[in-house]
Amino acid sequence: MILNIEIKEELELIINSLKELLDREWAIFGSKKHNVDSSKISELFNKIKELGIYQYLNQANPVDAYLINEILGQYLVPSTVAFTSMASKAILGEEGKEIIEKGYAISVGSNVVPDIDKADIVLTPYGIAFTKEISASEVKSPDPSVRLFNITKANWKKADIDFNSIKLIASSQMIGHAMACLNKTIDYAKNRIAFGKPIGSYQAVKHKIVDDAVNLELARSLYLSQRTNLTPDRVFNYAFKVSLKAIFDSIQLHGGIGFTTDLDLHLHLKRLLLLYKILQ
Repeated sequence: MILNIEIKEELELIINSLKELLDREWAIFGSKKHNVDSSKISELFNKIKELGIYQYLNQANPVDAYLINEILGQYLVPSTVAFTSMASKAILGEEGKEIIEKGYAISVGSNVVPDIDKADIVLTPYGIAFTKEISASEVKSPDPSVRLFNITKANWKKADIDFNSIKLIASSQMIGHAMACLNKTIDYAKNRIAFGKPIGSYQAVKHKIVDDAVNLELARSLYLSQRTNLTPDRVFNYAFKVSLKAIFDSIQLHGGIGFTTDLDLHLHLKRLLLLYKILQ
């Protein structure tokens, strides 16, 4: 990408270790990630925990947390990994540190909450609650791989939660989803030949890709520079808007295959819609 963000040696080592793990254990499933067995997902969650990612996120500065969560979006990690990573930075103080050290799976949401059945703890603007102390009814989810619930009753405990942090980290995950789709589209545009030339050489394709790349970078700058006057809600909404356009463009530019399950573009789209629904 375009933004020149200085990455310290410690963060670079963590990112490289995380990518190596995800390449080996998760990326191999390609467009079939939504069909992976629950035991494999649990295994991946624990391996990321053993790598110290959740603990690192809890103590990391915001920019480092955003960069790691962009990667998690790009790899389309299982929901338990995505939401625990999102929440890890938002639970503050000794209580947050203790929750992360115990290795709980965490779900987050505003009005509806995903995967209560897979989580140990739920984080909302109302506070924090153990899932065993929650009553909820299932509602339709935009992402079939993630169950979605409306909480009807819960034993909420007040906690030091930075929900603005959740909105910004969710923004970085959404941009990560869009970046993954855009990168695949760039590769496809270089190699797909039409009328004797790569389709990326045609202005209609080239301009669409460039516009999306610039828009994603503008959205990234809003949370990475930390100098914006926009509220976290507006950053979140803008990140969703440009990510949605980039993913739709990626699907379109892939032609007929873009609308099939042979690629994971549709999985990124569904996860993006889910992130927006649980935090809007």
